[in-house]
Amino acid sequence: MRFLPESGPGRERSRGRLAPLRPVRPPRRRTWLTPATALAVAFLLLPAGTALAQDEDIDALLSRAVVLHQSGDLEGAVAAYTLVLRAVPQAARVRSNLGVAYAGLGRYDEAIEQYRKALAVEEVPSVRLNLALAFQKTGRTAQAAEEAAKVVTAQPENRDAMLLLADCWGRLGEQQRVVDLLTPAAARAPEDKAVAYLLGTALLNLNRTTEAQAVMDRLFRDESPEAHLLMATMHERRKDWASALSEIEKARAGNPKLPMVNFLYGECLMKQRNDWAGAAAAFRKELEADPNHYESNLLLGTLLREGGSNDEALSYLSRAMRARGDDLAIQYSLGAEYVALGRLDEARPLLERVAVAAPSHLPTHMQLALLYHRLGRAEDAARERTAVQRLQKDAEARSFQGVRESLGDLLGKSAAAPAPTPGPGTKAP
Repeated sequence: MRFLPESGPGRERSRGRLAPLRPVRPPRRRTWLTPATALAVAFLLLPAGTALAQDEDIDALLSRAVVLHQSGDLEGAVAAYTLVLRAVPQAARVRSNLGVAYAGLGRYDEAIEQYRKALAVEEVPSVRLNLALAFQKTGRTAQAAEEAAKVVTAQPENRDAMLLLADCWGRLGEQQRVVDLLTPAAARAPEDKAVAYLLGTALLNLNRTTEAQAVMDRLFRDESPEAHLLMATMHERRKDWASALSEIEKARAGNPKLPMVNFLYGECLMKQRNDWAGAAAAFRKELEADPNHYESNLLLGTLLREGGSNDEALSYLSRAMRARGDDLAIQYSLGAEYVALGRLDEARPLLERVAVAAPSHLPTHMQLALLYHRLGRAEDAARERTAVQRLQKDAEARSFQGVRESLGDLLGKSAAAPAPTPGPGTKAP
């Protein structure tokens, strides 16, 4: 799990909210625009048939763009920045501000394009950090981590970049890298709650509970929602779901918008009460705050699929796939979803990869048996049915396994090998 305090320095960036660069104000001395160029710009005919007035220079237009941006008129700011850039396309800071305005409108692909163009002209760490944030906001976590790592390399003391990189690595399951990155920072600033949260949760995900508690104990001994969330996490790691639910309810009552609180609440409802509807509602609330949270997308999509809401399930599972596509749990769930939708050619490579990497996963073999039957591959279907019968004998001694358990032995595991090609005696679909 990965979470940060609801308030405090660094949370805005680490949670992926775009914190705009300070809009570029027109310089008093034109260092990037000569008087001759300004005069030419004043008479520049624009594609829409509009011309800059003769008494209106580029500084005035840029000033208007900044005023619109600061006042919250992002559409107007985009239009004004675009006019400036048609006249001065190499103005990297203006282009970066255009990217920030696009991001504020939720037009992240256009923001990414502008940030990249700005960086091609001038390497500015704050622009690259905004590029990383835009990637994170669109669920492209690996690319976000790559860009954030460049900022950390250039500016090792950049706390925002460090927290973003740690958050991305945590989302990607790279817990040891989070520990290696944040351990020196925790030593330098032992009272930094954001660092303590990310480092502590990475240690928890590595089952290094004692070390995690040592990192966070000195900070969260009070009755704050963060403290209750921490205790819930500790109980979760010990499989004490009743105690975890008690603590998470206290955390949720104190701050229902605290990152991870609704996800953990949903997990507790599944484990302690078999409350699937309540769990789904909790995952939806988590996704309202963090649309790209991997586990919430995965579990909500799986619950919807098992409830027969396949079209809705696909949107959540697809988002989880974009966030962490090499994880076996999402490969299985999305493969099963494709089987339910009749998209067999898309399902087959996913499920076959899981079967190779986790040969004892009963649900995968059940899905493959159904898939091969529908494809008319009788021998392969028979082989999978035999595997199902063998694995069911082992499962008969166990109690009912729900959604979380069916994915538990796959979460965080990657398929090292590509999808197998049909062997001797099998037919390609």
